[in-house]
Amino acid sequence: MRFITFIILLCLGIAGSLAQNSADEEFEDTQDSIRLNPDIVFGSGDDYIHVPSFIRKKTNHIRLNGADWSRLSEKLKPSSDNPLVIVHIGDSHIQAEIGTNVTREMLQLRFGNAGRGLVAPLRLAGTNQPRDYRFESTGHWTAEKVMRAPWSHPMGFNGTSISLNGTESDITLSTSREEDDDEYNPFTRITLFHSGEMKITSIIDNATGMPVVFNASSPDDGQTDIALWTPVENATVSFTTSSPFTLFAALISGERPGVMYHAIGNNGATYSTYNRIGSTARGVAALNPDLIVLSLGTNEAFGSLDLSGFTRNVDTLVKDLQSNNPDALILIVTPMECHRRIVRRSRRRRATSYSVNTNILPIRNALLRYASDNGIAVYDWYDIAGGSGASDVWIEAGLFGKDHVHHTATGYRLHGRLFYEALEELLTD
Repeated sequence: MRFITFIILLCLGIAGSLAQNSADEEFEDTQDSIRLNPDIVFGSGDDYIHVPSFIRKKTNHIRLNGADWSRLSEKLKPSSDNPLVIVHIGDSHIQAEIGTNVTREMLQLRFGNAGRGLVAPLRLAGTNQPRDYRFESTGHWTAEKVMRAPWSHPMGFNGTSISLNGTESDITLSTSREEDDDEYNPFTRITLFHSGEMKITSIIDNATGMPVVFNASSPDDGQTDIALWTPVENATVSFTTSSPFTLFAALISGERPGVMYHAIGNNGATYSTYNRIGSTARGVAALNPDLIVLSLGTNEAFGSLDLSGFTRNVDTLVKDLQSNNPDALILIVTPMECHRRIVRRSRRRRATSYSVNTNILPIRNALLRYASDNGIAVYDWYDIAGGSGASDVWIEAGLFGKDHVHHTATGYRLHGRLFYEALEELLTD
C-alpha cells in the first residue's frame, strides 16, 4: 500500500513539473509600445559634445557611390539668393529632433540660418514634439495616428494629421525655445499644409499683442502661403473654414539664404510606413529639397525579417522621391546596432534580458548594397558608431536609453555632431 502511494505521489510530482515547464515561455519582445511611444529624455542641451574614442572618426564620411554633390555647395556661395534645403525623413530617432537640431544649428552657424523649417502639431496629435518650437491651438482637434491605418481623416505627407471639430480656430507658432526664451529665430513667411479650405482672418504678434499685416494666398490645393510684413518669433494665426479641415504641418522661414533643414520623423516608422501614406514624395516636393536624407531601418529589425521585401520597400520610396523631386539628391543612413528585449515568463516570475538585435546587420548590409547598386550616397552610421558590439559600448558609456533602442540626449547630440561634420566636409569640398 505504501509503495502504491509513493508511485502516485511521484507521478503527480512529475506531472506538476511538466506543467510548470510547459508554462515557461521565452520570446523576443517586438517592443511595439516602446518604439511607438519612446521615453526620450531631452537632457540639459549643453553646447559641448564629446566624441568618445570608440567612435570610428576615420570612417565618418559620406560615401557618394558616384553621385555628384557639387551643385549643393553652389547654393552656399555668397552670390546665391536661395537656401540649401535638406529634408531628413526618419523614425523616432528623428521625431524628437535632438540630433537633427544639433546638425541644423551647426550647419546654420556655418553657412547661414534660412529659418526653422517644417514644424508639425505633434503635441496636439498626442505625441512627443521637439523643444525648439511651439505649435499650439485653442481649438478642438481629432488626431490620427500614422501607425494605425486605416485613417478616418486625411493623413499628412509628414505622417501627422489633426482634424478640426468646428469651423473656426487658431494656430500659434513660436520659434523661441522652451528652455531659452532669449533665443531669437524670426520668421516672415508661414506655409500651412492642410486638407480643406481655410481663410486667414487675423495674425497677432504675441510679443507685442499687435496685429500683423499679411498677404495670404493658396497657390496649390492644400497649401496656404502667408507673407508677413514684419518679422515675428511668436504669432497666432486665426482662421475660418467652411469644409472639413485637417492640418498637417507648417513651414516657417525667414526668407534668408543659408541652410533650411526640415525633419520628418514618426515613432515606429519604416520605409513601408511612408509608402503607405502615399503622398510623402509629393508633399516633400513642396519643400523644394536639394537633399533628401533617409534614416530608417531600425523598426524593420523587430519581428520577422524579409530582406527582399525590405529592399523593395526601400526602392519604392526612393523611386517615388526621385520621381517627384528630380533635382534632389538622396542620402541613405544605415541604423546602428541596438538590442532587443528577451522576456522569459513562467507561472511564478517574469525575467527580462537584452541581447544584440541580429537583424540590424543584414538590414545595414542590404542598404549598403542598394545604395551602391543605384548610385546613391550612403552614411554608414552602423560602422561609424562602432560597428558590431557598439551597442554594448554605448550602453556602458551612457549613450543608450533604458530600452536599449533609443539614445540618451547625449547620444543623439553626438550623432548630430558627427553627421554635421560629414555633411560639412562635402559641402565645402
